[in-house]
Amino acid sequence: MSRILESKEKDNIPTGDKIEISEESRQAFIRAMKIGYYKAFYKQGLLTAEQLEMLIEMNTVQTENAADKNTDNNGNNSPAA
Repeated sequence: MSRILESKEKDNIPTGDKIEISEESRQAFIRAMKIGYYKAFYKQGLLTAEQLEMLIEMNTVQTENAADKNTDNNGNNSPAA
């Protein structure tokens, strides 16, 4: 039985490899977290429905603007942007 435990411990040893995500994914995660906080504040009565909508809209517009930057005039994705 100790062999199984030893084997599992070896498998969990960090190899030094670094997990990376794109900047776009990182920003999308941050926006999602912010919206989650805003909704929690609303549930606690710290924000009105209008304030919540405005904050969500502000974060959604940022997402759409980022998507627009990666699209050329013909609506095609341009990954080089």
